[in-house]
Amino acid sequence: MRAIRSSIPLISLFSLLFVFWAGTVLAEKPQIDCSKLRGVCYGPGAPEEQVRRELSYGQRVGLNATRFWVSQRAWEARGDEYVKQVVDFVRICDSCGYKCMPILFNGNMLKPETIKPEGYEKADAYATAFVTALKSEPGLLMIDVMNEPLCSPWIHQSSGEERKGREQEIWAFLRRETELVRRLAPNTLVTIGYTTAWEIEESTASLCDVISFHDYNETREKIRANFEQAKKWGEKLGKPVINTETGCLARANPYELVLQFCNEYQMGWYLFELMIHGRCSDEHGIFYPDGTIRDAGTIAAMFGCYRNRGASIIPPNPNRERKAERAIQLIRDALTEYRSVDFFEYRRSDKKQLLDACEVAANLLEACELVPMSDLPTAKIEKFRNDPNADIVEIRKFAFELAEQLKKLCQIL
Repeated sequence: MRAIRSSIPLISLFSLLFVFWAGTVLAEKPQIDCSKLRGVCYGPGAPEEQVRRELSYGQRVGLNATRFWVSQRAWEARGDEYVKQVVDFVRICDSCGYKCMPILFNGNMLKPETIKPEGYEKADAYATAFVTALKSEPGLLMIDVMNEPLCSPWIHQSSGEERKGREQEIWAFLRRETELVRRLAPNTLVTIGYTTAWEIEESTASLCDVISFHDYNETREKIRANFEQAKKWGEKLGKPVINTETGCLARANPYELVLQFCNEYQMGWYLFELMIHGRCSDEHGIFYPDGTIRDAGTIAAMFGCYRNRGASIIPPNPNRERKAERAIQLIRDALTEYRSVDFFEYRRSDKKQLLDACEVAANLLEACELVPMSDLPTAKIEKFRNDPNADIVEIRKFAFELAEQLKKLCQIL
């Protein structure tokens, strides 16, 4: 038995994800419970120390799988050196409790010459190099032959019969490469990462061991329709179904929402992506480089806990125990620079007193979710505290605005 390891007892059940029978001798494919996949898109490129650190963040919340792209262009440029880099990454992931799903081809960046008959030889050589290198790795979960086959400018810029012809070229290429992977690695699971369940195509899906689809839909109705369609394909072909890419803040597709559907349909999932970094940092990602998170709702949803959106919501009251009034008074006292009516009895604003008073107000606002979680007052307070040259005038302005905000929200006269 090979098992995905978890770093916390509460999710130890997920360590039973991968149950491999003695089929290694009989050349059988591994048997897995796809509903237990808790994955993220995360690939090679960073130093080992950084990879281990970032994977440790996912271990805290029970993540157990990674999905990543490999590149034909990089292989043609770097050859065995590039293959070794990917193999080393898979081994690091395995040692950290993650099984890997490398993606051979990418529809998003598809070059037409890659999938035409004259490109077959190069594509075959590239796929052969990686499949041969990875097929015996304990850290390999399955191979994704192509990410989002029809999600490419080459397809979108065509229409009518021309588009149908181009789609058929892609399906022919995918059948060829999927069959090649199956021949090279008969005990390795194979899938194709269809853009949506509506894109799934029977002649290619029937060659897969697992049906995988993506979801970036904007409403519950559309998400459910996508999941229902995926479920129908799984039932029709008699194969497990997983969602291998989902979650985007800029597409009205919050992680918490799609995770709720994955749980309802008992489908394993891969979020895009583990880290908040690079060109997608403002729309994707779970963890910041220091291990902090953007949204606690995402983490809660990973454990099956979701925000109440029903009619029984009870709004929090930050002034229930008159603490809001107390916080406002603390700010008022800290802002006061004259101790009496005596004009000459003056003191400068005290930075610590101001920020301590601000923190009380900020904690009330944040605990009751009365401020945007992307613009936390406590983050500004910490910045002021850590800056020895912080402008006291700016701090006073911030304190005043915080008190006014709390007064308005709590309707304090």
